[in-house]
Amino acid sequence: TGITALPDNLSVGGYLDLQDCTGITALPDNLSVGGYLDLQDCTGITALPDNLSVGGYLDLRGTGITALPDNLSVGGSLYLRGTGITALPDNLTVGGSLYLDAKRISNIAFRENCGYSSRTIFAAWSDNNFKISAGCFFDTLDKFEQAVDEKYSGSAAEAYKQAGRDCVAELTVKLNKEAA
Repeated sequence: TGITALPDNLSVGGYLDLQDCTGITALPDNLSVGGYLDLQDCTGITALPDNLSVGGYLDLRGTGITALPDNLSVGGSLYLRGTGITALPDNLTVGGSLYLDAKRISNIAFRENCGYSSRTIFAAWSDNNFKISAGCFFDTLDKFEQAVDEKYSGSAAEAYKQAGRDCVAELTVKLNKEAA
Protein backbone atom coordinates (compact mmCIF):
# COMPACT_ATOMS: atom_id res chain seq x y z
CA THR A 1 0.00 0.00 0.00
CA GLY A 2 0.96 3.66 -0.22
CA ILE A 3 0.65 4.23 3.53
CA THR A 4 3.73 5.96 4.93
CA ALA A 5 2.54 7.08 8.39
CA LEU A 6 -0.10 6.46 11.03
CA PRO A 7 -1.51 9.20 13.30
CA ASP A 8 -0.32 9.62 16.91
CA ASN A 9 -2.60 8.25 19.65
CA LEU A 10 -4.13 5.78 17.21
CA SER A 11 -6.46 3.26 18.82
CA VAL A 12 -7.61 0.29 16.74
CA GLY A 13 -10.38 -1.85 18.26
CA GLY A 14 -9.75 -4.82 15.98
CA TYR A 15 -6.61 -5.92 14.20
CA LEU A 16 -4.00 -3.90 12.35
CA ASP A 17 -2.39 -5.84 9.51
CA LEU A 18 0.63 -3.99 8.14
CA GLN A 19 2.45 -7.08 6.84
CA ASP A 20 4.84 -6.22 3.97
CA CYS A 21 4.15 -2.49 4.42
CA THR A 22 7.59 -1.16 3.53
CA GLY A 23 6.55 2.52 3.36
CA ILE A 24 6.02 2.88 7.10
CA THR A 25 9.23 3.54 9.03
CA ALA A 26 7.78 4.26 12.49
CA LEU A 27 4.70 3.49 14.53
CA PRO A 28 2.90 6.31 16.33
CA ASP A 29 3.29 7.08 20.02
CA ASN A 30 0.59 5.64 22.28
CA LEU A 31 -0.52 3.07 19.72
CA SER A 32 -3.17 0.69 21.06
CA VAL A 33 -4.42 -2.31 19.08
CA GLY A 34 -7.28 -4.40 20.53
CA GLY A 35 -6.65 -7.37 18.24
CA TYR A 36 -3.45 -8.49 16.59
CA LEU A 37 -0.70 -6.31 15.13
CA ASP A 38 1.05 -7.92 12.19
CA LEU A 39 4.30 -6.19 11.23
CA GLN A 40 5.89 -9.19 9.51
CA ASP A 41 8.34 -8.09 6.81
CA CYS A 42 7.86 -4.38 7.52
CA THR A 43 11.54 -3.84 6.91
CA GLY A 44 11.40 -0.06 7.44
CA ILE A 45 10.25 -0.35 11.04
CA THR A 46 13.27 -0.45 13.35
CA ALA A 47 11.67 0.38 16.72
CA LEU A 48 8.39 0.06 18.59
CA PRO A 49 6.90 2.94 20.58
CA ASP A 50 6.98 2.87 24.38
CA ASN A 51 3.79 1.74 26.09
CA LEU A 52 2.63 -0.21 23.05
CA SER A 53 -0.42 -2.30 23.90
CA VAL A 54 -1.58 -5.18 21.69
CA GLY A 55 -4.60 -7.26 22.71
CA GLY A 56 -3.88 -10.15 20.35
CA TYR A 57 -0.64 -11.41 18.85
CA LEU A 58 2.31 -9.27 17.77
CA ASP A 59 4.35 -10.51 14.81
CA LEU A 60 7.75 -8.85 14.36
CA ARG A 61 9.37 -11.42 12.04
CA GLY A 62 11.38 -9.82 9.25
CA THR A 63 11.40 -6.32 10.75
CA GLY A 64 14.48 -4.23 11.50
CA ILE A 65 13.59 -4.10 15.20
CA THR A 66 16.55 -4.78 17.51
CA ALA A 67 15.02 -4.03 20.93
CA LEU A 68 11.63 -4.21 22.59
CA PRO A 69 10.23 -1.12 24.32
CA ASP A 70 9.55 -0.72 28.01
CA ASN A 71 6.09 -1.67 29.20
CA LEU A 72 5.30 -3.77 26.13
CA SER A 73 2.04 -5.64 26.70
CA VAL A 74 0.92 -8.38 24.31
CA GLY A 75 -2.31 -10.23 25.11
CA GLY A 76 -1.62 -13.04 22.65
CA SER A 77 1.55 -14.55 21.27
CA LEU A 78 4.75 -12.65 20.51
CA TYR A 79 6.80 -13.65 17.44
CA LEU A 80 10.45 -12.54 17.62
CA ARG A 81 12.14 -15.13 15.39
CA GLY A 82 14.02 -13.56 12.50
CA THR A 83 14.58 -10.23 14.26
CA GLY A 84 17.72 -8.59 15.62
CA ILE A 85 16.36 -8.62 19.17
CA THR A 86 18.97 -9.90 21.65
CA ALA A 87 17.28 -9.26 25.03
CA LEU A 88 13.82 -9.13 26.56
CA PRO A 89 12.76 -6.13 28.68
CA ASP A 90 12.20 -6.77 32.39
CA ASN A 91 8.62 -5.54 32.29
CA LEU A 92 7.42 -7.56 29.29
CA THR A 93 3.88 -8.96 29.48
CA VAL A 94 2.91 -11.81 27.13
CA GLY A 95 -0.47 -13.53 27.47
CA GLY A 96 0.10 -16.20 24.82
CA SER A 97 3.20 -17.98 23.56
CA LEU A 98 6.64 -16.49 23.06
CA TYR A 99 8.51 -17.51 19.91
CA LEU A 100 12.17 -16.50 19.64
CA ASP A 101 15.64 -17.61 18.62
CA ALA A 102 16.88 -18.94 21.97
CA LYS A 103 20.57 -18.66 21.07
CA ARG A 104 20.21 -14.93 20.25
CA ILE A 105 18.50 -13.78 23.46
CA SER A 106 20.93 -13.02 26.29
CA ASN A 107 18.52 -12.92 29.24
CA ILE A 108 16.88 -16.32 28.97
CA ALA A 109 18.07 -19.82 29.88
CA PHE A 110 17.32 -22.69 27.52
CA ARG A 111 17.70 -26.42 27.03
CA GLU A 112 17.65 -28.21 23.69
CA ASN A 113 16.22 -31.60 22.72
CA CYS A 114 13.56 -31.79 25.44
CA GLY A 115 10.50 -34.00 25.51
CA TYR A 116 9.17 -36.32 22.84
CA SER A 117 9.43 -33.57 20.22
CA SER A 118 13.10 -32.81 21.00
CA ARG A 119 12.17 -29.14 21.29
CA THR A 120 14.08 -26.27 22.79
CA ILE A 121 12.52 -24.95 25.97
CA PHE A 122 13.49 -21.77 27.76
CA ALA A 123 12.83 -19.74 30.87
CA ALA A 124 12.16 -16.01 30.60
CA TRP A 125 11.18 -13.25 33.02
CA SER A 126 7.66 -11.98 32.22
CA ASP A 127 4.81 -10.54 34.31
CA ASN A 128 7.13 -10.43 37.37
CA ASN A 129 7.62 -14.17 37.29
CA PHE A 130 9.72 -16.86 35.67
CA LYS A 131 7.89 -18.48 32.79
CA ILE A 132 8.70 -21.56 30.76
CA SER A 133 8.24 -21.66 27.00
CA ALA A 134 7.85 -25.00 25.26
CA GLY A 135 6.32 -24.88 21.79
CA CYS A 136 3.01 -23.03 22.13
CA PHE A 137 3.16 -23.21 25.96
CA PHE A 138 4.25 -20.14 27.94
CA ASP A 139 3.44 -20.04 31.65
CA THR A 140 4.87 -20.55 35.12
CA LEU A 141 7.03 -23.49 36.13
CA ASP A 142 4.17 -24.95 38.22
CA LYS A 143 1.80 -24.88 35.25
CA PHE A 144 4.54 -26.28 33.00
CA GLU A 145 4.99 -29.23 35.35
CA GLN A 146 1.22 -29.81 35.44
CA ALA A 147 1.08 -29.76 31.63
CA VAL A 148 4.00 -32.19 31.40
CA ASP A 149 2.28 -34.57 33.84
CA GLU A 150 -0.80 -34.58 31.58
CA LYS A 151 1.20 -35.65 28.49
CA TYR A 152 4.20 -37.58 29.85
CA SER A 153 4.88 -40.19 32.47
CA GLY A 154 7.77 -41.80 34.29
CA SER A 155 11.34 -40.83 33.56
CA ALA A 156 10.37 -38.86 30.42
CA ALA A 157 8.11 -36.60 32.49
CA GLU A 158 10.71 -36.15 35.21
CA ALA A 159 13.48 -35.31 32.70
CA TYR A 160 11.29 -32.72 30.96
CA LYS A 161 10.26 -31.11 34.26
CA GLN A 162 13.89 -31.11 35.43
CA ALA A 163 14.92 -29.28 32.25
CA GLY A 164 12.36 -26.59 33.11
CA ARG A 165 13.61 -26.38 36.71
CA ASP A 166 17.21 -26.13 35.48
CA CYS A 167 16.29 -23.26 33.15
CA VAL A 168 14.63 -21.36 36.00
CA ALA A 169 17.57 -22.02 38.35
CA GLU A 170 20.08 -20.81 35.76
CA LEU A 171 18.01 -17.72 34.97
CA THR A 172 17.56 -16.91 38.66
CA VAL A 173 21.35 -16.66 38.97
CA LYS A 174 21.78 -14.88 35.63
CA LEU A 175 19.21 -12.19 36.47
CA ASN A 176 19.71 -12.18 40.25
CA LYS A 177 15.93 -12.39 40.71
CA GLU A 178 13.40 -14.32 42.74
CA ALA A 179 9.88 -15.07 41.53
CA ALA A 180 7.12 -12.85 42.90
